[in-house]
Amino acid sequence: MQFKTLLIHKKTQIAHVQLNRKEVMNTIDQAMVDELYACFEDLDKSQDVRTIVLSGAGRAFCAGGDVSFLKVISSQSHLETRDHLAELFRKLTFLTRVQKPIIGALHGYALGAGFGLALLCDMRIAAESTTFGTEFPKMGIIPEMGCTHLLPLLTGLGRAMDLVLTARRFSAAEAERLGLVNKVVNDGTAVDAALDLARHLSSLPPLAVGLSKTALRQGAMGSLADSLSLEANINAFCYKTEDHKEAASAFLEKRKPVFKGR
Repeated sequence: MQFKTLLIHKKTQIAHVQLNRKEVMNTIDQAMVDELYACFEDLDKSQDVRTIVLSGAGRAFCAGGDVSFLKVISSQSHLETRDHLAELFRKLTFLTRVQKPIIGALHGYALGAGFGLALLCDMRIAAESTTFGTEFPKMGIIPEMGCTHLLPLLTGLGRAMDLVLTARRFSAAEAERLGLVNKVVNDGTAVDAALDLARHLSSLPPLAVGLSKTALRQGAMGSLADSLSLEANINAFCYKTEDHKEAASAFLEKRKPVFKGR
């Protein structure tokens, strides 16, 4: 599948998706939203892909929403704007429903909608000079793309209030302290570090990894009782898989397991 706003690289069970509007620091427009949805829907179905890395080409991961695109949305009627935004958010938050783990490799800027896109990844690795910011209040709007759920979940409500209400920009080091990124690395190495992590994840049983992602995301929104029920249900399936049997056999035989995703 060919895209205008994305570059796709596939190698050994890993898909590397690059935002490719580098002339405008990968700001998000309608075409990018549509292509991200189509791309991740395709990758979610692919039997050859176990892990996905998302990065940005050029000087930034993503500097926010394309202002010209935002003007189009704001020129619509209230109901048209509401429905348009709801459809955009449905497509973008599909990343959280992809069963394969998604690692964000961040550099340059992750601002506004770009910050929201980073939060939709399952894990994030940032170059040390990356600048983060919610930005939304500066534009006269509230956080979107699920930020009002994901940001407090990651940082706690008080810190989320600080980051949103002040609309201040902050460093990769602070993002790591707040739990927004998993690791900070030297400039120029974020993609390589993300690919290293992707290779490790791809070596694990893919069904268990994907279902763990699903269970963690659902568990974060439910009760302990809900999580226990979900864990019992999913593991009733996992214990019957070939991968579980292979893991147990390899452990007893003191050899490296070979997982097939079934």
